[in-house]
Amino acid sequence: MDVERALRRAIETGEVVLGARQSLQAIQEKKARLVLVAQNAPPQVQEAARQAPRARFPGTNHDLGIACGKPFSVSILAILDPGESEILSLPTEDA
Repeated sequence: MDVERALRRAIETGEVVLGARQSLQAIQEKKARLVLVAQNAPPQVQEAARQAPRARFPGTNHDLGIACGKPFSVSILAILDPGESEILSLPTEDA
């Protein structure tokens, strides 16, 4: 599966929150169906992401921002609704 294509489809047709504050809030509220974490996300963000199904993005926070179509870095994002995307079928890491 092309992660970037699935991510863009989820952003276009579903509900995705970007950034640590909103993603961690979605995790705490048990709304995050999947979190995608950049390879160079801060350790505290990576640790907090362990509370939800998570997948590692194969790139840096800069690469993840570009994949989301944003002009800024994104270290973590939460998929609340995948829409027409198949992003929830990404392999997840164990907690």
